[in-house]
Amino acid sequence: MLWLLLLAACTPTPDTGADTGPVADAFLAPDLAGDWLPGTYEDVAPGPGGLELSVQVWFPASEADEDAYSYDGYWSASALEDGVPACDEPRPVLVFSHGNTGLRFQSVFLTERLATRGWVVVAPDHKFNTYIDYDDAKLGEVMFRRPGDIAASFDWLADVAAGPGGPLEGCVDPQAGYAVAGHSFGGFTSAAVAGAVIDPVAVAAYCAGHYGWLCSEVADWAAQHPGELADLGDPRAWASVPMAPAGYEALVGGLDQIAIPGLVLGGTMDTTTSMAAQVGPIFEGWGGRPAYLGELADAGHYSFSNACDLVPTFDDCEPPFIEGAEAHAIINTVTAAFLGQALGDDRYADWLPPQDDRLSWTVAE
Repeated sequence: MLWLLLLAACTPTPDTGADTGPVADAFLAPDLAGDWLPGTYEDVAPGPGGLELSVQVWFPASEADEDAYSYDGYWSASALEDGVPACDEPRPVLVFSHGNTGLRFQSVFLTERLATRGWVVVAPDHKFNTYIDYDDAKLGEVMFRRPGDIAASFDWLADVAAGPGGPLEGCVDPQAGYAVAGHSFGGFTSAAVAGAVIDPVAVAAYCAGHYGWLCSEVADWAAQHPGELADLGDPRAWASVPMAPAGYEALVGGLDQIAIPGLVLGGTMDTTTSMAAQVGPIFEGWGGRPAYLGELADAGHYSFSNACDLVPTFDDCEPPFIEGAEAHAIINTVTAAFLGQALGDDRYADWLPPQDDRLSWTVAE
């Protein structure tokens, strides 16, 4: 199945000189943007197997031009040109994975917002799986390579972009690891990075009785790797946010191997990765704790992207689907709260979930 995106688709704290610890820091409610300007730029990072990955970086900027940044010359959102990175201290990092036939900047509603809150975010274009270069014959290769793209993007960010002499020098602590988030196929990627092992025996048993988009890809891999499991996880990942995730059929036997917190999000009107067939089962199998399931009323598959801001031709872009800005506000709020808590600040617990009747909530602790 091809989900075409049609060209898509920590706040600053005053330095008092005293080490007062995180609890004494000013608390920024997760429904608010931060005080930083959202800066961004594009670069190229080395990927698995000698591939080159186009990557987009978002960062908190202390100053920037008034001109909006243009993503590949296609469109602009809120990120600004020529931002000056605020790298006076290490920032938390999130790596974002786009959907099948998506692009690295398909969900800037989230990546730009996190930059204003003091996060550094990096997102790769998954080679042969974007709108620009999609190759159906390489789907299996892409499936098993995607988690490696995420790890390689963090390596590049920490060692090059934020390394000595890099534009983000001082912004990233390589030892601190990263959170991972993704939409659709990127949701599968986020679960795999989190530690969901792919067990071909369990996958074959499931696929014998259910349709699964990735069933044949796992079977092909198993034929070349008899008796093996595919462990694509990165132990540096410390939290995961799969949004409208795909690929339960490939994850079915290994979700219980995840040992980090997860926030799994889906929409009640998503017929591509439905709550019943994909989102709910991924949450139910999630081994890490705490794990949260957020079900957003009237949200479709593309409510978790900026697709409707780019080319508003999807069904999701019109009533009765939730309006995009409303969906994005809820997603941003709950994601910021989840990540804040995962970083160790229990003040975010009161926002899990936000007080919004449109978000149904399930907790596994």
